[in-house]
Amino acid sequence: MANEVTDQKPEVASSSLFSSFMSFVLPTAHAEADDGDKDGKDDEPEDIAPAIREGCEANECAKYAHHFQACQEKVEAGKGWQGEDCVDEMFHMMHCVDACAAPKLFKKLA
Repeated sequence: MANEVTDQKPEVASSSLFSSFMSFVLPTAHAEADDGDKDGKDDEPEDIAPAIREGCEANECAKYAHHFQACQEKVEAGKGWQGEDCVDEMFHMMHCVDACAAPKLFKKLA
């Protein structure tokens, strides 16, 4: 019987020794089960930023959004110049949306 124990491959024996040592040093963590919302409410409030940004894009920044959309349609139709990508139009629209939405968002936070 003593021969059977010594006939084990050294890497298998050291592997199990290593894994048992590592499980002792670094125990396995388990996540808690999620029982769902007990009162039907979410823990986090709804993000109002997308709605405010969409409103700014549709109203105050409509002319920039129109230029960006027209550029995209032109490029997708293959009528733009070679290498045209509408990045300038997108940046103008996003700058307008950011400038419009920021004060409205900060009012909601205060």
